[in-house]
Amino acid sequence: MREELMARLSQINDEEKRILEGEQKVNKRLYTVFTKEFIVNSHRLMQDGEQIALRRHTRFADFPAHGHNYVEMTYVCSGEITHVIKHREIKLRAGDVLLFNRHTQHSVRKTGEGDIAINIMLATEYFHSIASVLTPSTPLSSFVAENMRSNGEPEYMLFSTEGVPPLENLFENLCYAMVGYDIISVDILKTTVALILRYLNELSDCMIVAARHRSDAELLQSRIEDYLRTEFRTATLGELAEKLGLSVPYLSKRVRELCGMTFSQLLQEERFREAIRLLDTTDLPIGDIIIAVGYENTSFFHNQFRARYHCSPFRWRRNRRMDGADSFAQNKNTQITNE
Repeated sequence: MREELMARLSQINDEEKRILEGEQKVNKRLYTVFTKEFIVNSHRLMQDGEQIALRRHTRFADFPAHGHNYVEMTYVCSGEITHVIKHREIKLRAGDVLLFNRHTQHSVRKTGEGDIAINIMLATEYFHSIASVLTPSTPLSSFVAENMRSNGEPEYMLFSTEGVPPLENLFENLCYAMVGYDIISVDILKTTVALILRYLNELSDCMIVAARHRSDAELLQSRIEDYLRTEFRTATLGELAEKLGLSVPYLSKRVRELCGMTFSQLLQEERFREAIRLLDTTDLPIGDIIIAVGYENTSFFHNQFRARYHCSPFRWRRNRRMDGADSFAQNKNTQITNE
């Protein structure tokens, strides 16, 4: 960026002056009306009816963990800025762009005089007007959809604009507008941000990472399911508890709460899912399949199989193959008739 622009961006504002004079921490009252949770409120930072606002990140103090009721896009003009999301540090350098949805909580490490970043605040209403112009089935379009959901998951995206002149120019235009060098209309501001989002959406090489953060309960459920999916042949509740660093009674309770079944029931579901796959796709003898899915008691397997599918494993395989042969013959006859 040009020197005169960086000089304007580097000027110490009133909030930073108070921090340097001894206040030493961010004044939460400037950002929120809430007393219990630190949720940065758009009504404190944006005019009524505004959908986009620009603000330089506050330096010289840690910015404590907080959420927003809007989407935040941070662009680093110079230096470095470290954000922390779910105990994970994300270090941004000049030219990097970090995009948070409104469900994400994060904090920001203390920055120095040369660490300059601008925050672009985007009201959820703004995304209603641009969602249709983003290419569907991309990480950014998914991000926008997740943000608009009232119960969406926390998500962030990290990009780099280095070596992409159109994006570098667009962000520089925003910086000029923020310091008052270039007074632009609301419509031009909306269009500029829309262009930035379209570039980020279509230039896949710009994206460094896209991550969705699940709750602790969701993560535990995922680890339980992943373990059963890969270790179903020999899986035990004790082994899983040891892997997760939890007691067996506590894990047993959490499995029932999160998955709606006991560990044994979940394990049986996974084993029979694999047994059906082997019956349908291989010629392995039934006895070998029983061993392959983790059972040693063949009588137990046969009894459970009948209770579930109302037939023996042998009949299941024969019926499936007969159905497949009949379907093939029917399709062949239809093809001949058409010819």
